Amino acid sequence: MSTAIGLALGARLNNSGNYTFLILGDGECNEGQVWEGAMFAAHHKLGGLIAFIDWNKQQLDGFTKDVMDLGNLEGKFKAFGWHTQTVDGHDPGRIKAAVVEAKLAEGKPSAIILDTVKGYGCNFAEGIAGNHHMTFTQDQMDKAIDLAAQRLDEAREAVAAAAT
Repeated sequence: MSTAIGLALGARLNNSGNYTFLILGDGECNEGQVWEGAMFAAHHKLGGLIAFIDWNKQQLDGFTKDVMDLGNLEGKFKAFGWHTQTVDGHDPGRIKAAVVEAKLAEGKPSAIILDTVKGYGCNFAEGIAGNHHMTFTQDQMDKAIDLAAQRLDEAREAVAAAAT
């Protein structure tokens, strides 16, 4: 968060017109540094900062609702002065549309909460507690790589279709 804020502030000071993209995990949002940064970014009107929050409802030690319930993430970022949206994090077209909308929100940072399922599409890992640190067989890895390649092709097609 701090590095992204520094980059976004530098881009604004240099009038570069660049955007800074930040990726946060929902478990990471338990950290005070995230909220200090959220407050700083809104106060300094860092409109070139776009954060993606992977809201998969899991973290290293379990489900976020059990470890430290974050409640309404979109509402929290909005209360800090951010432009906020929640989208299906498995839908590249919706993610692209959210980025377009975020770029139009001048004068404030944007948070795009990606509603996802950890391990999505891999039946041996999807939504399973402890999947942050599970051991995979070679067969599972091969299937996961094949599935990822297929999803990447689908995502490319969806983004290309959304561009037309």
